[in-house]
Amino acid sequence: MIRYIKGDLLGHLPPSKSSVAVFAHACNCQGVWGGGIAAVLRVKFPSTYPLYSGHCQEKGCDPHRLLGTSVVVPSQASDPGNIAGYPPKYIACLFTSDFAQTQEEIVAYTDSAIEALVDQLKELQKTTAIETGQSGKIVVNMPKINAGIFAVPWEKTEAVLKKYDVEFNVYVI
Repeated sequence: MIRYIKGDLLGHLPPSKSSVAVFAHACNCQGVWGGGIAAVLRVKFPSTYPLYSGHCQEKGCDPHRLLGTSVVVPSQASDPGNIAGYPPKYIACLFTSDFAQTQEEIVAYTDSAIEALVDQLKELQKTTAIETGQSGKIVVNMPKINAGIFAVPWEKTEAVLKKYDVEFNVYVI
């Protein structure tokens, strides 16, 4: 299910103060959050950037080893994007492009990355109170991924998200 929310993604708070919010974004395989929402996440959740960058370095920044995958990294309570009284947020990095793919390839990598993310969140849910909706499904908060720097028409990514049994809160301004 996709729910569109007009507002600031980074202002999202889960309904329960014991739940951990997950913010997902599409990112490159180069270990650099230099533009778009990634650059904002780097400022608001600085503790997550070395984890993302380290993950890319571990894979040799090789797009063939990263494209179509995801990594979920925890932030620290001291990060300026976290709000007192709520658990630190998790940032989900979806490796959908290294700037050399066609729109169709990016969409295919997005499908694989979302599938990997869902699997990772289900595993994480065994030890962490990941935010769920009223339906009991995992909630993932995101902007219109791929639609910015990667220039994929939103409708193509939207079709991928609709395939998954997850509640996606898509923030629009």
